[in-house]
Amino acid sequence: MESIYVSQKDMLEICQDGDKYFLRYPTFNITCPEVIREIPKEAADSYMSGEHTGKELMNYAQYGFWKSKKEYTQDESDKLFIEDHPSFILKNPENSRCLFTAEEFRQIVTQAISSELKPTELDAIGTVDNHLELLLVDSVDWEEEIEAVHLEILQEKINNYIHFLESKQYVERYGDSFDKKVIHITFQYSPSDNGLAFLAAVQKVLQPTDMSLKLELPE
Repeated sequence: MESIYVSQKDMLEICQDGDKYFLRYPTFNITCPEVIREIPKEAADSYMSGEHTGKELMNYAQYGFWKSKKEYTQDESDKLFIEDHPSFILKNPENSRCLFTAEEFRQIVTQAISSELKPTELDAIGTVDNHLELLLVDSVDWEEEIEAVHLEILQEKINNYIHFLESKQYVERYGDSFDKKVIHITFQYSPSDNGLAFLAAVQKVLQPTDMSLKLELPE
């Protein structure tokens, strides 16, 4: 099966196997991380020409027909908009939650927060007063509806920072003669009680090491 079209924006891929065409896209579900569905060549061409959106193509692959914009209810239109622009769900998750199933909501929130926090990336690194300092910026609000996913992704990012330090990936550029190594987390929004408890637990784990957390909270 050969990949013939990839869209980073819509997070989908169109593949060809002989005269058959297939749509592939992630689900952010551990038990079923990817969907692969056969689609007609005409549907693939219609999407690639810009006639239909990625979400419309996914709906077509699932139901077998196109749905025109005039046929969408307001809730359906709102849902499609958020699916095309996941970060909007973070602005008012309480109101948006009713548009999705529990699994869909978790998937879209995971996608949105991952896009904001970028858990596999290092935000910044430098030296301060003979300390090695890694900067982590958390700009996501601590709404109750998204708190659990927020914590999971923040934990993933902190774990990646700790791994970066433990594996000494900084040595080639900065050397290794530091009094201590600091993970400096700047929060745009004050963490919830659960968030603070999690950070306290991380700090406790780091106590026997030369690593520590430094938290910067909004005033």
